Amino acid sequence: MRRRGTAFGMLAAGVAVSLAVAACGSSNGGKSSGSGSGPINVGVIGPMTGPAAEIGNLMSGACYAAVLDVNKAGGVLGRKLNCDLVDDTGDPADAVPNVTRALATTSNLDMAVGLESNTAATTIPLVNNAHIPMVSTNGLVAYDKTKDAYFWRMTPSDDQNGAAFVAWAQRKGYKRYAVVFQNNIGAQGNEPGVVAAVKKIGGTMTTNITIPGDASSYSSVVAKVLAGKPQALILAGDPQTSATFLSEYRQLNGGKVPPVVTSTDSITPAYFSAVKKVMGTAYVTHDMAFIGSFVSPTSPAFSIYKKAVYGASQIKDPATILGVGVIASIYDGINLMALAMDEAHSASGPVYNSKIEKIASGVPGAVVVNSYAAGLAALKAGKQIHYEGVDGSVTFNAYHNSPGNFSASGFTASGNPVLLGMIPGTEVQQLLS
Repeated sequence: MRRRGTAFGMLAAGVAVSLAVAACGSSNGGKSSGSGSGPINVGVIGPMTGPAAEIGNLMSGACYAAVLDVNKAGGVLGRKLNCDLVDDTGDPADAVPNVTRALATTSNLDMAVGLESNTAATTIPLVNNAHIPMVSTNGLVAYDKTKDAYFWRMTPSDDQNGAAFVAWAQRKGYKRYAVVFQNNIGAQGNEPGVVAAVKKIGGTMTTNITIPGDASSYSSVVAKVLAGKPQALILAGDPQTSATFLSEYRQLNGGKVPPVVTSTDSITPAYFSAVKKVMGTAYVTHDMAFIGSFVSPTSPAFSIYKKAVYGASQIKDPATILGVGVIASIYDGINLMALAMDEAHSASGPVYNSKIEKIASGVPGAVVVNSYAAGLAALKAGKQIHYEGVDGSVTFNAYHNSPGNFSASGFTASGNPVLLGMIPGTEVQQLLS
């Protein structure tokens, strides 16, 4: 995901990376299971504590859903799968020692998911150096052309997400945009895509301002934004920051606030509660659109995913997990890596890593499967498989990226996510070309 982080934390962690990588070695600290015994652990690397803990909760939920399905089907190579939560706190300074420790001490840690934007630059090298395949939810543009062999990403980078904001706003007829982003890695990563897309469509960016998070007041910033008379706000901030900004906008503009376009990272109970409190239910449900990875609620895989999300006892907020498309890539990623292990007859990263792309893209004559159970059954029957999951068909490029399409979602009056529409990935790419 794409929240939080500080420049100081990134710098401090960056100094430690080379030492941490060396400490991990190149074989998961001797803990890799290969074709051994005991549960296979999925490292869920994300903010389990701290200001962004809600994101870590969503990541772990997707893992619990995948593990439920995999274990019901008999496990991987006849072994149970288990979610091992690794807390990066959303801060690279904490992420490096925490991930390093997990890699060195956790037995059978043979796949990883999460590795979100604010810590990705420091955690991905650690996992890659340990030869552990990973499916990352980070949006950093730097990973658009990565050479890390064990890195895989099925969600868009931040510049693509930013362009998708504009694509949706244009579809709604808006031409004048005020861009207001909180000063964190995830939010600011969207800015280049927004700028490029607004220029491409011949729109007007009335304001482009970066604001500090959780300030007590944004009245001076609001005054600048108001002067530009925007038709829409492209706003990215945490719940408190967004609520304070929108509340003061309404106060200074006679009760009127333009529609907001933001990221699905914010379609959470905390965001809904904070903004509803100051703006009211009508605004939150009718004037806000949340843009992110597209997940079709009518796809065969979605019904399986939904059943697993509601069936996993550890998950407390299933509706939110289902509404955040980027989270579905964790579920799909675990299925892909598990099936790759089955086809390779090994849980060793260097052995099964190459099977991930083969199963995702399929080969001529491959059987399309929409679940781990169906894929495992087909493999046991001696068939080649093509996995099409919750995020649809995955086509990885040479850099192990497959961004797919985009969705626009909103809130219902009860605070649950609802799909508003789909934005084709080709449309977004045109805005960046």
